[in-house]
Amino acid sequence: MNNLKIKKFVVGPISTNIYVIYDEKTKKAFLVDCAAPINEYKDFILKNNLNLEFVVITHGHYDHIDGLNEFLTEFDVPFYVSEKDQHMLINPMNNGSLMMGDPMVINKKAKLLIDEQKIKFEDKELEIIETSGHTQGGVCVKLNDWLFSGDTLFYRSVGRTDFPYSNTEQLQDSIKNKLFKLDKNTQVFPGHGRETTIGEELIENPFI
Repeated sequence: MNNLKIKKFVVGPISTNIYVIYDEKTKKAFLVDCAAPINEYKDFILKNNLNLEFVVITHGHYDHIDGLNEFLTEFDVPFYVSEKDQHMLINPMNNGSLMMGDPMVINKKAKLLIDEQKIKFEDKELEIIETSGHTQGGVCVKLNDWLFSGDTLFYRSVGRTDFPYSNTEQLQDSIKNKLFKLDKNTQVFPGHGRETTIGEELIENPFI
């Protein structure tokens, strides 16, 4: 992973983390989540001549997908989302955008993910870990010792479960029985806030 780099962008009204993962040598890249505005990370991809291969969406809430329509007109690449969150892409009530006064539907059809699916990136594989709770189809994306945790696990916190399609028991189970079984040195890159590790959250997270 020596050539692999992560560039983080914090965008939108509730500071959503967007991650560009790229290989410095080959210039191949992928994106985790796609919030608006897209300008900063779009420009980064273009200025660095990165060859974007795909986008992975961790879950279907508006603040992780509201840049998709514009972004996919700039970059004609596939995007992935859990089959259980597919309904959120086409229903403004379900993705929360209606509540924010800006109803949004994603135009392009997604490639659908299931638990334990692998996505090939160069000579590596991304592992999809379904972590239901914040949404029914929330996923974390694992690449070696990096974990992109969406809104499942945060620094000293966890995802909210007071939304439609959320479930506190499912979230607790996902974290305890999936994420906390990972190596303690796994670096966690969440959908909001600062980075952490699995080992830190095992000890310090007050919600688990």
